[in-house]
Amino acid sequence: MHRFLVIEARRLLPLLFLLVLLVSLSIYDNFFREFPVVAPDKELKNTVAFVTADRGELSAPVSFEVIASMEAWARLQQENSALPDYPFNPAYEYAISATNGEVQSVQVYPQEDGTVQVQVRVTEEPYSYHLVTVEREKVGEQTHWLFLGEKEQIMHEIILPDEETGETQNRESEPDGEPTAD
Repeated sequence: MHRFLVIEARRLLPLLFLLVLLVSLSIYDNFFREFPVVAPDKELKNTVAFVTADRGELSAPVSFEVIASMEAWARLQQENSALPDYPFNPAYEYAISATNGEVQSVQVYPQEDGTVQVQVRVTEEPYSYHLVTVEREKVGEQTHWLFLGEKEQIMHEIILPDEETGETQNRESEPDGEPTAD
């Protein structure tokens, strides 16, 4: 007349196992959660997207170059036979070459005189090269390129085109951070 409820342990084991998995996953998620790094709005507004054309290993001195013409592209390919046959189009893009460095970001800052300052942040990577392209439309024609190191020091400076000669003007940086004309 009395009903008796019997619970078998072997039927509860799978439920207990699932409960333990759920609790351990929740604990793991709370301790090892990754929070995305968000750049300040000012940096996001000025950041230009770039495409990596190629990267690899190369034994050469430290150098930075902005390629704006087909002649400069052909010269770069002749000097570095390891470069791929990338379909560079100087009408629509600039190529940025960093030897013994890796391009981290490219940011554009319009200036009052009508030129655009382009800041290329680079980290040192010995025996490597990084070749990226950026859209010419997003950067502009009258540009002042600054290659900045990890501590915001100016490593190299390029002005495209130079106001007086109409050609590219390069300035190497001395160890104290002051640029010198080539």
